[in-house]
Amino acid sequence: MSPLRKLIVVLVALGWALPIAAQEKQEPVSPSPEPTSAAEPPTGPSGDAASPPAATKAPAENPPRRDVPNYRQLDPEPTTAGDVLIWVPRVVLLPAYLVTEYALRAPVGGLSTVAEKNNWAGSLYDFFAFGPNHSGGILPTFSFNTGFRPTIGAHFFWDNTFVQRNTFTADAAWGGSDWIRVALGDRYTFSSGDWIALQAQWQRRPDTVYFGIGPDTTDDFRSRYGTDQIEGRLTYMHRWGPLRMESRGRVYRTVFRDYSCCGDPTVAERVERGELAPPPGFGQNTTAAELGLLAVLDTRGGRDTNRSGIRIGAEVAPAVDVTQGFDRSWIHYGAHVEGSWDVTGRGRVLSLGVFTAFSDPLGDQPVPFDELVVVGGTEPFAGFMAGRLRDRSATAAQLSWRWPVFDYLDGVAAVSFGNVFDEHLRNFRWDSLRGSFEVGIRTQPSFGRSSFQMVFGMGTEPFSRGFSINSFRFALGVTYGI
Repeated sequence: MSPLRKLIVVLVALGWALPIAAQEKQEPVSPSPEPTSAAEPPTGPSGDAASPPAATKAPAENPPRRDVPNYRQLDPEPTTAGDVLIWVPRVVLLPAYLVTEYALRAPVGGLSTVAEKNNWAGSLYDFFAFGPNHSGGILPTFSFNTGFRPTIGAHFFWDNTFVQRNTFTADAAWGGSDWIRVALGDRYTFSSGDWIALQAQWQRRPDTVYFGIGPDTTDDFRSRYGTDQIEGRLTYMHRWGPLRMESRGRVYRTVFRDYSCCGDPTVAERVERGELAPPPGFGQNTTAAELGLLAVLDTRGGRDTNRSGIRIGAEVAPAVDVTQGFDRSWIHYGAHVEGSWDVTGRGRVLSLGVFTAFSDPLGDQPVPFDELVVVGGTEPFAGFMAGRLRDRSATAAQLSWRWPVFDYLDGVAAVSFGNVFDEHLRNFRWDSLRGSFEVGIRTQPSFGRSSFQMVFGMGTEPFSRGFSINSFRFALGVTYGI
């Protein structure tokens, strides 16, 4: 069961369990006896009036009350380094904070207050979930991303399918003509940090973007290409404390289609007109097998703990086109390092990270253009469209500030500098770096495989071309993982 569903169940349980527990703790009080009349003194065993007590005890004196402290004269708590340094990100990120506070958090907060008073969450959950203990359900999904087709869909889940700790999922999404996605998944959980998952999906889309290859591509030659892709994937994840290891194997086939979208010329049309050089591997359908290994060491705390720590990750994934052999094979690999400081110990986190990614040929043929390092749409290039930049390698550095907004939701403001480059960053230059800026709301990393985001982003030209803003992006959507 996802954290959100668990939270709803816990809140409902507490709503009735606490009053009952409080009622059970009340001791029954015996009724008072009838008062004895003053005219009829109590009698002794013989029936005679009882003798008066020999002496009457004086009432005990109350202990003297202490003087009320003067709290205004108490010594203030000592100022810590965190109390001082927290003002640095507050001042630097003040514009981003004002946007998220008054354009995002306040309206969403007001809506959530009304929703809580009227129990919208419980009603909606009861509507979408069904089965014993709400173990199954159909949840809506949607995605709006600047420059791409908006999509709507549904996510079906059924917990404890056939056996305990087994979850079956099915997804379907539609984005207009020639845009459709269907996926099936099954995950068996051995323990909280140990699971295996099998997935299969088919996707057709006409709106994938291509601007060219290299760090200096411009918006003048934005083009589209369409694909049909079918994929099967087997993933196993195991966790040892802060270390997470994930291995996967997948087989997929990509078929290029002559779809058009969004009023942009297709890649084939621009190549035919001589506006773009033919990308490597364009028009060559691919049937590939890939093995991947991801290792992540994450010492940061969870939702209700101090979130200071480091995150170090490394990934490697060799692949081969099984129809052409090792002559057409390649390898993806990369790493990232991020340090986070929870300045107040209450989820206000300042992070600095560095990211690198590489794609190299293993055979004689070049890496297909759709298998190069492709960035955009996610951190640290959230200010650019997905697929805006591609080449043999990429690197970026990001400074971000996160703060809690609601349960499982963080406000985020980040600035990044980076770009794509030739093999192994060979043509790296400082003046080739681009800027990426984002501000918005995202689910916390501890939320799990499902996610919600509402993000505004901007991207720039390289420093060598004036560093002017030439990319605006807005993304809003919710997705659910297997």
